Amino acid sequence: MLFLCAFATAMAATADRAYAWGKKRSTSASEFISNKRVTDSLVQDLTCNKLSIEGIYYRIKDDAFHESRNMPITNWPFRSGVATIAGCWALSSTQRMISYMARYNEPTSLRMDQISPGLLNQIRGGTLELVNDNRNNDNYALRSSSERIITRSLKANSVFPVPSNSLAEDKWHTNSLWMRLLEGHVENVDGRNVHRHFRAEIEENQARHFFRASNIGMGAGSGDRSASKNQETVATMRRNAETKRLTLVNLRAGRTAQHIVMVKSYKATKDMITFTVYDSNQPSKDQLLYYSVKNSAFYAPDIVSRFVLENTSRSLGVYVVDEDEREMLEDAMLAYYRVKCR
Repeated sequence: MLFLCAFATAMAATADRAYAWGKKRSTSASEFISNKRVTDSLVQDLTCNKLSIEGIYYRIKDDAFHESRNMPITNWPFRSGVATIAGCWALSSTQRMISYMARYNEPTSLRMDQISPGLLNQIRGGTLELVNDNRNNDNYALRSSSERIITRSLKANSVFPVPSNSLAEDKWHTNSLWMRLLEGHVENVDGRNVHRHFRAEIEENQARHFFRASNIGMGAGSGDRSASKNQETVATMRRNAETKRLTLVNLRAGRTAQHIVMVKSYKATKDMITFTVYDSNQPSKDQLLYYSVKNSAFYAPDIVSRFVLENTSRSLGVYVVDEDEREMLEDAMLAYYRVKCR
């Protein structure tokens, strides 16, 4: 779908500085929990006597991120403030979160409507809070009119069970998590009722990702990038894919034609590197992003054709984004397996 960069095109900034990157930290530090080994839908034979973030990544199953576990919903456009945008950034971010946090084929005594409220917070990236800038004002009408609901940033992610083998399969079952997410629930926020559901939370997440000052670089240019920048980007993408670190990348076909996908894996020959990606415009089947070794350029005609009408075979600008979101996911995985290892 089409990104409309309503605020960025006149700004001067480099795209590489436009995106949020997390602080580097050690992921190899290990701890002894027990001599147990853990296997579930994400990991195979994870050792508990040297538990580490690096060790968890190393033990992730080859089929853990299979396309059958893509969210069964297609990207959509919506109005947000002055711009019409689409939900691809939030959907890719949420797909990454679910890829690491969901545990499939795990029966639970909890009802899915007990699990879905917390998961909607994770999809939104925060919790709701009612604030009043005139709370000390004696004028009740003025005080009431100044009430507004804001999002407080989420402090932690958590793992959740899915009784079926995928969310698509789960939606046909009784007590379905996917259907509870779509239907949502009414949350009382300090006396005000708010209907929370998957689509609304994705739209809030998308607006949070899209409308931030650090993104002004996405409009500073159009189309492809230099060979040296592409070489740096492809090196990061390969390194992440080799260690099961799912990566979000922005595909820029033009200044106002941009799309976020999630990189899962890759295959390389001497001439071409082919990345398998989750594309929210075509979620039922993974798509392909190509890197030409000879040209040092990226191409994705089957992906770009969904949001660009002309010249879909031209090279793209590709940027790794939102590496800073990885830390909370890693913390949640480590906390979960600490408990499983006891």
